[in-house]
Amino acid sequence: MNTKTVSKKTNMNIIFTGMALFSMFFGAGNLIFPLLVGHSAGSETPYALLGLAISAVGFPFLGLIAMMMCSGNLSTFLSRLGRSPAFILLFILQITQGPLGCMPRLITLMHASVKAYLPAFSLVLFSALICVAIFLLCFRPNKIVSILGVALTPVFLLTLATLVGVGMFNAPPPSAPTGTSMYHFVEGFKGGYQTMDLILAILFSTIIIPHLFQEAEGLSPQETKTYVRKKMLIASSIAAGLLMASYLGLCWIASRYHAPAAPEDLLSVISFQIFGPLGGLIAMLAIFLACLTTAISMARVFSEYIRKDLFKEKISANLAIIITLAGTACVACLGFSGIMRMLSPILDVLYPGLIVLCVYNIIDQLYLKERMPRFEAEVSTD
Repeated sequence: MNTKTVSKKTNMNIIFTGMALFSMFFGAGNLIFPLLVGHSAGSETPYALLGLAISAVGFPFLGLIAMMMCSGNLSTFLSRLGRSPAFILLFILQITQGPLGCMPRLITLMHASVKAYLPAFSLVLFSALICVAIFLLCFRPNKIVSILGVALTPVFLLTLATLVGVGMFNAPPPSAPTGTSMYHFVEGFKGGYQTMDLILAILFSTIIIPHLFQEAEGLSPQETKTYVRKKMLIASSIAAGLLMASYLGLCWIASRYHAPAAPEDLLSVISFQIFGPLGGLIAMLAIFLACLTTAISMARVFSEYIRKDLFKEKISANLAIIITLAGTACVACLGFSGIMRMLSPILDVLYPGLIVLCVYNIIDQLYLKERMPRFEAEVSTD
């Protein structure tokens, strides 16, 4: 195989990795909160979108870079807190993104998207069936990145692009909102905060970064470090760009198409206004794929956590996934609103501390560790 072919294959792998990262992030909150922000902001949407970009794109990108600097190792990332605080924080992060938080939230949103077409499926029955489907998709863990990047993400992006593209024609003007530009900037910032993507960035890096290290097998340690950091930076930029483009489209259509609806039903209502009856089906497909891809990643991350950290590898990977999904199905029965009431207070406590921890780890890896040997050499010379 010649050098040009190898380079082309490597570039495609980076693109697929970036798309996989995007699909991992883009779940329930990433669909609902940009729509709510745009729906409320109307003609002030550019200011709201700026706030959303900082908290829903900038913070997750910060988390990806911080984890990249720590080679995707959560223990290294949390080590500055001390052993016991790090263990407690990791447990809280994992459980809120796993079976007690985001995973059941995703399932309730998937159920909301299909209940009009499958009225016989109660939330309890749907939760059980979708957890079985997630288990089957997690059965080959080494293929998760390929499945997400190659198969599911392009379908979702095409669905979302079609919705926004068609919605641009004959769109009504944006509404005149109440509140100042600064008010809607703050509301956009809060909406991005609710996506919880900084936490997801930290946890999902444990899947993506080891995947890149496998690609660098055979290189020297320094070459491996350089390769992984370069590819992770590019893949993270691709994911951030796709997130921003998606938020732009969702905020834009929500600012122009208005209808009273519950948060989880808003995309379906807007799609119906744009397409008619076909729109509901397209919305169902978009929501279902976005939630499914994120749920697969969360199930894999949390099951590995309980298998390795809590059970010390005394249970099999498949049993860990079964435990994860069984807990998820039970909590999903609380419904979307009940789950959100549990998650909101956690964000108020966790997010500021995580942002500081990300910044510290980046500075520590870039500045302190690179200058410490030089400082020690100068001291020994004196």
